[in-house]
Amino acid sequence: MSSKYPRSVRCSLPLWALTLEAALILLFFFFTYYDASLEDQKGLVASYQVCQDLTVMAALGLGFFTSNLRRHSWSSVAFNLFMLALGVQWAILLDGFLSQFAPGKVVIKLLSIRLATRSAMSVLISVSAVLGKVNLVQLVVMVLVELTVFGTMRMVIYNIFRTYMHNAALAGGVAVSASCHLIPSPWIAMVLGLVAGLISIGGAKCLPVCFNRVLGIHESHNVHYTFGLPGLLGEIAYIVLMALHVVWASSNMFASKSQNMERTSCG
Repeated sequence: MSSKYPRSVRCSLPLWALTLEAALILLFFFFTYYDASLEDQKGLVASYQVCQDLTVMAALGLGFFTSNLRRHSWSSVAFNLFMLALGVQWAILLDGFLSQFAPGKVVIKLLSIRLATRSAMSVLISVSAVLGKVNLVQLVVMVLVELTVFGTMRMVIYNIFRTYMHNAALAGGVAVSASCHLIPSPWIAMVLGLVAGLISIGGAKCLPVCFNRVLGIHESHNVHYTFGLPGLLGEIAYIVLMALHVVWASSNMFASKSQNMERTSCG
């Protein structure tokens, strides 16, 4: 695959990679330091085992999983290792700068390396969709852009919408639990979970202002819109599905009786 690159790409690729790596080295030199505290050393063995498994899965598992040795030779595995190394470095810096609001140096722990490896794995998975259609320069741009968006969205969801996501997940489980044995298709469960999640998120925004103060409801732990309203939705869905189940059973029974009557009349 690399032999089919234009001459301009083959000439600019080493310079582009070396410039990018030099910039990352300077960023690590001026803005990072290692955490050598005793608390971090106590959990070093357990964290190292998890980090080791993630690294092996990202480097070897995803590398050979997305490779086609007959079409791409070993280039896909080499590209995977290159993107993993670049993605982990960029993700460590990005997560460090986004997680601390006060200016200062980024603390590098084994946990931050593990989190960066998980972030880089998202890029390695998405790269498999375009492997063989893009060159290495485009893959480098893809790593930088996708990791930036991925890290930013994760920080926004974790710091701002964490409670809403948690309540929405609980609400979806509450809504589906009552009628799970009657749901004939996955899309019904998906619709129930989506509606329950929207009710939970909308309730977190509207109910404390609109209903709780007007009606004098004491609501301090979000029980009403996390469990109450989704539970009511689940019971309504249970009644509707039970009625449909009875109608379907009666229609099937009527159809079987009519077939038996036709057979007996013909006999």
